Amino acid sequence: MDHANTNHPLTGGTQADHSQAQTLPSEAVGQRRAFTKAVGRKFHEDGSVRYFPGNTIICPIGPDNEVYAKLVKAAERFGQLSCAPCFTMLPSSSYHMTVIQGVCEEDRKPQLWSSFLPLDVPLEAADRFFREKWQAVRVPDGFAMTFDYLHTDGVALTVNLQPNTAADAQSLRRFRDEVSEQFGLRFPDHDVYRFHISLGYRIAELTGREEEELLRFKQHMEAEWSEQFGVYRSAPPQLVFFKDMFKFAETR
Repeated sequence: MDHANTNHPLTGGTQADHSQAQTLPSEAVGQRRAFTKAVGRKFHEDGSVRYFPGNTIICPIGPDNEVYAKLVKAAERFGQLSCAPCFTMLPSSSYHMTVIQGVCEEDRKPQLWSSFLPLDVPLEAADRFFREKWQAVRVPDGFAMTFDYLHTDGVALTVNLQPNTAADAQSLRRFRDEVSEQFGLRFPDHDVYRFHISLGYRIAELTGREEEELLRFKQHMEAEWSEQFGVYRSAPPQLVFFKDMFKFAETR
């Protein structure tokens, strides 16, 4: 079950979070925060999710997966930090590992679009084209991944993963290359893509003290997960469609 929306302390909007409503740190009261590049793209200034449609190929993570509880617990812990109000946490129902990116309405650039489609084709037409091509893709049963590190430096708060074995790495590479060929997609980072699970997004920049707090959280989680994360065995990859970052499903 997803956690209910709470007031976002930046501007009083709503935020889907894993913790109770919080207040801004005392040193930030009365100060206007600088927003990150997530604002105006995937989120609004108040932290609420913004319309940002697209398609992608993911391995969804449901409650029946052993990793799910670890992710929820980490998000709940994160919610207790004083810097947490500067982030929008994703609902647990959206947890997934992206296997290969599709296209987004707002990213109509040759390097981020299918080479088989005009840049101005309606997104719905791109959806139909990918659905057709997906029928020819050999879909594996899933992938085995292990914990690599917790990424806290950028806009997205992510659990970064690595293939469990060389065979797993080969399986991922083979599948990504096949989808790339079928869909006409080859992003600039195709050969160096970092697999990850997103937990949330930074909406406002942090103070120095908050960055130090976030670093301590990162170090604590990395020490714990290096010992206890285990092997994440994913569900089979799925072609999904989204209106925003809160829901990924078979239809938009």
